[in-house]
Amino acid sequence: MAKYSIIKNNFSSGELSPILSTRTDVAQYSNGARKLLNVIPLVEGGVKKRPGTLFRGLFDGALRLIPFVSTAKNAFLIIMKANQLIIYDPKTNQVKATVVTPYAAYAVPDVQYIHTRYVMYFTHQSYKVSLLECSEDFTNWVFKAMTFDTPPTDEVVSTPNVALTPSGKDVGETISLIASSYPTWSSTVTYFQDDRVIHANATWVALKDNIDSAPTSTNEDWETATGEQANVFKPEHVGAIVQINGGYVRITEFTDPSQVMGEVVSELTAVVQAIAKSWVLKTSAFNDDLGYPKCVSYFKQRLVFANTRKFPNKIWFSRTGDSSNFLETSDDADALSVVSSSDQSDSITFLVPQKGLAVLTSGAEFLINSDGALTPTTVQINEHTTYGAYPVARPCRVGNELLFVQRGGGRLRALSYRYEVDGLVSPEISTLSAHIGENHKGIKEATYQQEPQSLVWLVLGDGKAASITFNREQEVIAWAQHDFACEVLSICALPSELGSDYCYMLTKRGAEIVLEEISFNAYTDCQRPIVVEKGKDKFDNTAFSYLNDLSIYQSFDDFQYSLDHTVKDNIVTLTDIDTSEQQTIKVGQSISSVIDLYPPELAQAPQSSFSNKAKIICVSFFLYQSQAVELNGAMMELYTFTDNLMAPPKPFTGRHMYEGGDWSDLYDVKMTLTHNKPLPFHLQAVAIDIAINER
Repeated sequence: MAKYSIIKNNFSSGELSPILSTRTDVAQYSNGARKLLNVIPLVEGGVKKRPGTLFRGLFDGALRLIPFVSTAKNAFLIIMKANQLIIYDPKTNQVKATVVTPYAAYAVPDVQYIHTRYVMYFTHQSYKVSLLECSEDFTNWVFKAMTFDTPPTDEVVSTPNVALTPSGKDVGETISLIASSYPTWSSTVTYFQDDRVIHANATWVALKDNIDSAPTSTNEDWETATGEQANVFKPEHVGAIVQINGGYVRITEFTDPSQVMGEVVSELTAVVQAIAKSWVLKTSAFNDDLGYPKCVSYFKQRLVFANTRKFPNKIWFSRTGDSSNFLETSDDADALSVVSSSDQSDSITFLVPQKGLAVLTSGAEFLINSDGALTPTTVQINEHTTYGAYPVARPCRVGNELLFVQRGGGRLRALSYRYEVDGLVSPEISTLSAHIGENHKGIKEATYQQEPQSLVWLVLGDGKAASITFNREQEVIAWAQHDFACEVLSICALPSELGSDYCYMLTKRGAEIVLEEISFNAYTDCQRPIVVEKGKDKFDNTAFSYLNDLSIYQSFDDFQYSLDHTVKDNIVTLTDIDTSEQQTIKVGQSISSVIDLYPPELAQAPQSSFSNKAKIICVSFFLYQSQAVELNGAMMELYTFTDNLMAPPKPFTGRHMYEGGDWSDLYDVKMTLTHNKPLPFHLQAVAIDIAINER
């Protein structure tokens, strides 16, 4: 029989997938756990009970939370409903303003946004680009459709095959553009689809490319042009761009089907007739028929849009420093456009600046950059990795890494630039805990709360939640699961000037939509203070009867304790409260924490001790400021005979020893810590003395 002493003093690998329960050969086994529920692995080592939440209000119909951050001092929470935005001030926990939006409930989860100091741009493929503006003192808020000086354009419809004559060429000049008649059909000319010709006293439209195919009513290559089909210009062409004679003209007025007026926005080389096929009519790339951009970002002082229904892999950049001007010329500062192309045409899902502009598509990850300034002639786009991004979950930036959910929805990757490969890499960070996404219908939202514990909060597809303690410098990527006893709809973190970041959660509790703030000062969920008057031991909980497992406690400067109670007909009776004076208590949903440890492996691979009989001689639990901890279902006796049993119990810091145990297979050794009181719990380390029968 041999005796071993081992210590487990960090949980830097978090909760491991069940299929790794026998992978004792990897270092993560000794730093992980079978189950971590409602606890947070700490960068410093050990685990701590997760923060509770503070009740902040009911918001009927709320669907999503997004941040509006001008500075750490001026950060606001935006609560999105169907056709409405609510601007919420986290410093005062008051609604700052409410504005009307066009977004129906179905569209809210798919809305993308990018924020500058006082303006936030919103995009969705079925709605016009819009923006939320606030005044410099953050008192006035306006939501409106974006007005373009020159919108993104493209040759969406075929340019009419006629000659066009401008009447001027100088920038700022208002000129006429006069079209000639359509050409007469010729048997020696090749005609392309949508070309128009005159033949037999009628105007004809080519239905396909053809040559030496005379237009007739029975010829399938042609059809008669009727109504507006015979027009060169139409009223809806106002705002379109005509590229002619080396310059650009913005159409400002429709005169008749063969003439329009326009403003010269880029100088023409000459005032001469442009022959057919030498000029181009570019109409807006964003409209109800073609769709509106799905994605939006900012990069090198340019506003960037991408992915309409017509052009799912195209990206438009505005003029430098001019977000409303998308006129594309060869000038360095002017607008430009590129296409994300690979061996398969994938729709763009997100745009994020990352050592260039990272373009996440449904099948690959691209990087847009340039050698020097970004210009129409220096722009480059290259494919770097081919994992694909899940379109539901917006990527989350953590330090210099970009966390994105892989296509399929269940796995998380960290995209970053690596100098050794001079490109982007996207290693998976969910490999050891892949069961969390897989068992909960994927990951649908992520947010990063930098302070106080460097946590990435995840909303899972079934309404549960998870967290990742994320710190690359200390090699900590530790997953844990969380059950808030409700359906979690959305989570959003905001920076603060001092101390912990704000972190808000939108939940569905019963029929109510509740805004809650995650806080380490709360030991229950959806917590609120209740004042119990002198001489009373009851209060009415009708206003929060949607909480189905109440926990009640009182806290003082250096201690707190749980209050027993009964509930009947929404009346809560406290069984052990001091009624001699008015009392303030804290009431919320109970939190049940679980730490289920793996049995230790005492041999070096490829050998194993799992088949040996083992007996635990002693286990030392090192606790910090903890109360009411249970080991394998039995309460730990954390107090000694020297403690004053008549005084309020104070949190315990020190070593608690458990001695004794029976012989059993080492693989079956059970060590499960649980905690279900509204009290503090922090496990720093576990030291085990164990005897092994080496038969």
